[in-house]
Amino acid sequence: MKRSILLYLVLLNCTIQAVAQTDSFDVFTYQPPEFFIKSELPSRVQSNMISTSINFCTITLYKSLPANRDAMTGIISKWNEQVVKRLNKAIKKPARIMTEQVWDGWVSTLAIGNFYQNKKKCVVMLNSFRKDSITTCAVFEMSDPIFKNPVQQFSPNIHFKKQ
Repeated sequence: MKRSILLYLVLLNCTIQAVAQTDSFDVFTYQPPEFFIKSELPSRVQSNMISTSINFCTITLYKSLPANRDAMTGIISKWNEQVVKRLNKAIKKPARIMTEQVWDGWVSTLAIGNFYQNKKKCVVMLNSFRKDSITTCAVFEMSDPIFKNPVQQFSPNIHFKKQ
C-alpha cells in the first residue's frame, strides 16, 4: 500500500514537472507556449506556430541591453529596430503606446501596431521592459485573432530572474 502511494506521488510529480516546465533565457524565465516550435540564438529566443499556409504567431524574447535615458525614446528605438526593420510593410509608428506598468519590478511599456504579410493585415505588440540601467523586450506577431488565446496564456508566464 505504501509503495503504491509512493509510486503514485512520484508519477504525479514527474507529470507536473513535464507539464509546467520552465525555460530561461537571459533575464527571462517562462513556460514555453504549447505546440510552438522554439529556436534560439545568442540574441533572442523565438517560438513559432503556423496553423495554415497564411496564419502564424511568433513570440520573440530579446537579450537585455543597456537602457536609453528615456523610456519613450527606448520604446520608439525598439519599435524601429524590431518591427519596422524586420517586418514587411510595418506601420512606422505604433498605433497605441501604454506605459508605466510594473512587471516583476521591471517597468513595462507596450506598443501595439500593424504590419502586412501577403496583403493580410497582422498585429504586432512590442513589450519593452526596463530596470535600472538595462532593457529588454518581447515581441508578439499574429496574423489572426485565433492566436490571441495562446499569447494571453503565454504572457503571464514571463517572469524575470532575481538579480
